[in-house]
Amino acid sequence: MFALQQPIFGFFVLKLHCNCNTFFHQPKSFHMLVKKLFLILFSVATTLTCAASVGDTTFVSSHTNDTVVTNPNTGSNGYPNWVVFPSASTNYRKIILTLTHRCPSPMSCGEWDYLDYIYIRRTGGQNNPSQDIELARYITPYGNTFNSTFKSSWTLDVTDFASFLHDSVEIEYIHTGYETNVGRGWLVSVDFALIEGTPVMNPIAFKRLWHGSFPYGNASNPIENYLGADTVTLNFNTANLRLNVTQSGHGADANYCAEFCSKTRTIYFDNSLVDTKQVWRLCGTNPIYPQGGTWVYDRANWCPGNWVYPAVNNFAVAGGSTHIIDMNMQNYNVTSPSANYVIEGQLFEFGPLNNNIDAAIDEILAPTDKFEFSRSNPTCNNPKIRIKNNGSTAITSATIKYGLVGEPESTFNWTGSINTFATADVDLPGLISYTSGNRIFKAYIADVNNTADQYVYDDTAYSNAYVPEVMDTVFILLVKTNNYPTENGYKLYDENNNIIVQRLPGSMAANTIYRDTIHATPGCYRYEITDSGDDGLYWWANSAQGTGYHRILRLNNSIARNFERDFGSRYSYRFVSAPGAVVGINNQERYADIVVYPNPTKGIINADITLTSASPLEVSVYNPLGQRVAVQNRTNFNAGIITFDLENQPKGVYLVKVVANDQVKVQRVVLE
Repeated sequence: MFALQQPIFGFFVLKLHCNCNTFFHQPKSFHMLVKKLFLILFSVATTLTCAASVGDTTFVSSHTNDTVVTNPNTGSNGYPNWVVFPSASTNYRKIILTLTHRCPSPMSCGEWDYLDYIYIRRTGGQNNPSQDIELARYITPYGNTFNSTFKSSWTLDVTDFASFLHDSVEIEYIHTGYETNVGRGWLVSVDFALIEGTPVMNPIAFKRLWHGSFPYGNASNPIENYLGADTVTLNFNTANLRLNVTQSGHGADANYCAEFCSKTRTIYFDNSLVDTKQVWRLCGTNPIYPQGGTWVYDRANWCPGNWVYPAVNNFAVAGGSTHIIDMNMQNYNVTSPSANYVIEGQLFEFGPLNNNIDAAIDEILAPTDKFEFSRSNPTCNNPKIRIKNNGSTAITSATIKYGLVGEPESTFNWTGSINTFATADVDLPGLISYTSGNRIFKAYIADVNNTADQYVYDDTAYSNAYVPEVMDTVFILLVKTNNYPTENGYKLYDENNNIIVQRLPGSMAANTIYRDTIHATPGCYRYEITDSGDDGLYWWANSAQGTGYHRILRLNNSIARNFERDFGSRYSYRFVSAPGAVVGINNQERYADIVVYPNPTKGIINADITLTSASPLEVSVYNPLGQRVAVQNRTNFNAGIITFDLENQPKGVYLVKVVANDQVKVQRVVLE
């Protein structure tokens, strides 16, 4: 089954011959077993190639747990690797890039929100010229409070680059920034899943329009100097044109531009306005939370610990035609300019669409164990999928079948309108009945527009469905407000989305405890708390708001569930209610609660700690150099306040580390 191939550019190629459609949709445990085997055998980039068949998937890794650090001398550090993709004769239906970050033990995670890039450098061999094509852009999270268990994985559809991902390709991961490269960094993995099949449309040509970091707000050097109109003449076989613009704003002038100011971008095609967008992104629901820095602040089309997603515009065109493409930024000038936008404009030429009626399940949003959808998972009702239209005819109806593998399936007749290249998120009715353990969820499209789909190989999708926590039918919602109660509200929904209890923003007083005893019928429930200020019930950078908390208690007032206070704009928790149920000890231990105040401080800090059960406790304080400067231990601690005096310590950012029940939590505090 496994065959060792001839080394290429010093890297071995490992081929796995299998039905890759089956392999790709196996449970995570199977994937992990295979991956561990690969890591044992090889510490280099690998290629897994399947026997050519429609729907088969080839897995290629350009980086596997590579240690990535900054280069403070240049502000940029590159990590190039040569890898081998399937031959040029292979057609791809879809290509998914997965980027994974971990903490590089014994080092710590990188501290700052730095720009990282994945580039296609060269194709076809070492002697070929550099392509220098930006494949993806990512902003690292504020990782100074993460422990060794941290892991985030993000996926991105990079099918547009299919023509470049064949044979030998040099993939470079670039990490920017100026923090010390001693003791801090990331473990980075870059993986490709290449699904064989008929392309939605055949790639023909590629051109980069704009590439670089361009000044913004400088009257003597306006950004329009770099974003002039481009005239392009298309290939005679071109029928569809796609413009991808990846743009992120950085720097901070007197108006906090470009990182923290919202500006408008326009795109003109043949002198006609075709797109107007705010270069802006909301960050309060980032799956990576809490973070040590200002992660909740909305920014210029990026958030710490997430992709910079490209904006996509599609045009139907005539082969051999000539067009003018122009991008403009909102007029802006400032006395002392320091803002800039990092812009990558890419133009892809494609042939005609290969099918008229062509729907695909692009993603299972719930239930799933994918990290990027963790804010709304696990779930016990209302599965959610994303349908994409890959055909030339608008999708107006679809029959969708779904359920846990091995259980009776449900049917939902969806109606709506999905135009070519567009997507729609579909909420599927009903419960997800977990009879035993974690399961596999399956959804597939049985028909489209009351007829058969012309391409059936992406009509079916699978996901790992893991069991939500179970609470007794009688429990207590306990919420303590902070100094800004008008920003907060909470609701409890049953499985039919009926509101069981709610407290609306403006209905609660400051620094007050609210206690709601719930007598629930067995079933699926959703608890949501919101914060219009986007900084939860506690956030280290806003000491004025004070601190609150939200918990679920048992009738004996013991803690069944401690929720994160620093949750951004919204926290959602789904659970099953069953008579006499008790949250398992492993789940209890995960949810210790810690708040450090005042923050910032002149010297005295208080660590307010609540554990779900009495246990040994160690609380340590570390200075900016990573040295432990104070520690306190307790033998049987449940809840209380532990105080430290840092008055004689140098100013800077300190970390308060709490260890209990083999769990580690870290809070950042600023000593002024």
